[in-house]
Amino acid sequence: MSAPSPWDNARSTVLSARRAAATAVSAVMAGQSLNQCLPPLEDKVEAADRGFLRDLTLGSCRHFQRLNALSKILLKNPFGPEDQDLHALLIIGLYQLAIQGKAPHAAVHATVDVCEELGKGYAKPVINACLRRYGREYESLLPPLDDNPVTATSHPKWLVKMLTKAWPQQWPDILQQNNERPPLCLRVNIRHGSRADYLERLQAEGIEARPAPYSDVGIYLAESCDVTQLPGFADGDVSVQDEAAQLAAQLLAPQDGERILDACAAPGGKTCALLERAAARVVALDIEESRLGRVHENLARLQLTADVVCADMATPASWWDGEPFDAILLDAPCSATGVIRRHPDIKMLRRREDIEQLAVLQASLLASAWSLLKPGGRLLYATCSVLPQENSEQIRRFADATHDLTLQKLDFSWGNPCNAGRQLLPQQGGHDGFYYALMTKAE
Repeated sequence: MSAPSPWDNARSTVLSARRAAATAVSAVMAGQSLNQCLPPLEDKVEAADRGFLRDLTLGSCRHFQRLNALSKILLKNPFGPEDQDLHALLIIGLYQLAIQGKAPHAAVHATVDVCEELGKGYAKPVINACLRRYGREYESLLPPLDDNPVTATSHPKWLVKMLTKAWPQQWPDILQQNNERPPLCLRVNIRHGSRADYLERLQAEGIEARPAPYSDVGIYLAESCDVTQLPGFADGDVSVQDEAAQLAAQLLAPQDGERILDACAAPGGKTCALLERAAARVVALDIEESRLGRVHENLARLQLTADVVCADMATPASWWDGEPFDAILLDAPCSATGVIRRHPDIKMLRRREDIEQLAVLQASLLASAWSLLKPGGRLLYATCSVLPQENSEQIRRFADATHDLTLQKLDFSWGNPCNAGRQLLPQQGGHDGFYYALMTKAE
């Protein structure tokens, strides 16, 4: 029998935003990703409160290390394993006070009342006392947290050390950007119209926007919004995609008639971006059947066609038809340390040992992809990581061991040149962290 979901014991169909947020944060503390636990909870919250729910949940995860340290100071006795939802509720209350700066009268009472919703009214005095104490003593409670890099930056110690070593000049800014809210970036479907035309449409709707500086199809919105209400969204005129991710199709430069493999394709953003640029024959491959639904949805909305395959890239014999590819995009599984601001639960779930395991997987996928590439073909390796172990060091090892490979110089105004490829770091109001290396196979 499968384990029950943390929201199965909901006493009513409609949950308050704070109750749902406590359930979501508790699930992440237990090892689930927000992608797993948050969508079902959003469905149980009134539509008008879903933005508040996401803010509470993502914000609490974004600042978890700091807030968790505060909670341990404030609690006389820690909550037991059966009460981790109460621990999460305290985190959410502290987020409202310590990060959002809400006045106690606006947050404490509403947070404490969630204990009743959780069926744990006995905990109301504890949550109330902790939050009230923070309100009285925060001036003395916060300075010690600022002296510890983990609680000062809300990043796990191992990641702070790795980033400090990899980016001795840039690491403070990387950590800061990881804790900021990311901008909303769009990708214009150039099959339907130009970027300049879509900017004019946005202006006519009173929506402030600007062209992305590096992606030739990217647009940044001045404020986040419900993208389904954007002009032409339902018709496939535009999609949501970070500017750094948009560069994949730009770099691979698909041509009409080419056979292209998008390995590890879900949820399909890069597959669609390739097809928007050329009438190519694209195979969209992913190992997770559950994620391929999004690929089909994106293709349908954008009125595009690809061969969607559920299979393991590492074992081509199980799915490959023997026809080599003109070009391959390998957006490899990685630590996702370049997109932490979009997925703050990464800081809670990722472990140092994951990096070595991911590097082994990436090497295996690179070798498989290379075997499927025709002579003269090109392979674009990409990750949303900022760690050299997964990026420049990975590609340098692969290039040194592969006799028929030539690394193409990526000489652009964006990112940081590496000995192999180019590394983008998260930018304020701009792109996420991403890595690219472009290789060609000898004819």
